[in-house]
Amino acid sequence: MGWLSRVIDAGHDHRNSLSEVEDGLFLTQGDRRAKVSQFWVLLMLASAIAAGGVIGNATPAVIGAMIVAPLATPIYGVALATVSGSRKNLGASVLLLIEGIVVNILIGVAIGLITFDRMPLAVNPQVTGRTAPTLLDLTVAVFTGIAGSFALVRRDVSNILAGVAIAISLVPVLAVVGITLGSGAWGMALGAFILFLTNAAAIIVAGVVVFTAAGYQRDAAARGAHIGRRAKWVIAVLVIILVVGLSAASLRIYAYQVYVNDTETAVQAWAEGSQWTVETVDLVGTGIVATAVGPEDPPSLEELKQAVRARVPGSVPVTIVLGNGRNVHL
Repeated sequence: MGWLSRVIDAGHDHRNSLSEVEDGLFLTQGDRRAKVSQFWVLLMLASAIAAGGVIGNATPAVIGAMIVAPLATPIYGVALATVSGSRKNLGASVLLLIEGIVVNILIGVAIGLITFDRMPLAVNPQVTGRTAPTLLDLTVAVFTGIAGSFALVRRDVSNILAGVAIAISLVPVLAVVGITLGSGAWGMALGAFILFLTNAAAIIVAGVVVFTAAGYQRDAAARGAHIGRRAKWVIAVLVIILVVGLSAASLRIYAYQVYVNDTETAVQAWAEGSQWTVETVDLVGTGIVATAVGPEDPPSLEELKQAVRARVPGSVPVTIVLGNGRNVHL
């Protein structure tokens, strides 16, 4: 880790002190009332914006929510408290993170329930893109966590924090959890929540590595803090569990991709020679969803069902969404 320490230090004047970083991440330090009110106001606004953007498939709104969202504060707070050995701040950060998760999801459920005439969840890219986590998501989260930690440690790269906020924001993912829960799409909700947990764990681990390399553990010890290892072991075990689970999910998704390809072949053959066009065939949650548009009367759906089931097991849900809004389960 020596090379990372040298990159972070790059002259001690460029590194924020432990106290400065603690002041930014721990709401219990400094002006607590102002910090707490700011966190909750921004979180609720970000959650509402994200839920509305997801339901309406409005990318600018989702990006806006990413910039506003403060959920990275308790996530990095967990990492810093682990490094500095502060049980009080660790407990406060974990509690704040759990409370933020619950509020974020509940706002997603509420907005999802009161919204009408919305795009079906199964074909909404803001939803489908956040319900099937893979190892690639974990890899991206690790590098994002490193970037965010680096920006917190170094004074001279603070201008990248807006970009990092967009990259690490998990508020839209939790909005998807709430929206899908409110719609009864349990499989999609579970996939989105696993994606959140995996990304959060990856960011925490990356934060622990960077904060340790920055010398904050040494600084905490110098001021008399007792550096315990129990919290680090708990986080390490949690991450191992998530990585193993995500690896199993990735293998499952890889196997499902074969079924997706087979379904696409069957649906394309079904539409060939007609005025119908196949737009998408995707893995959504625990099933496969194809979308097609065309005149009022589609080609034989019974023949399509037979063609699909000749390739795809009956245990795999397959749905075709027709242009008139009709859903057909094959």
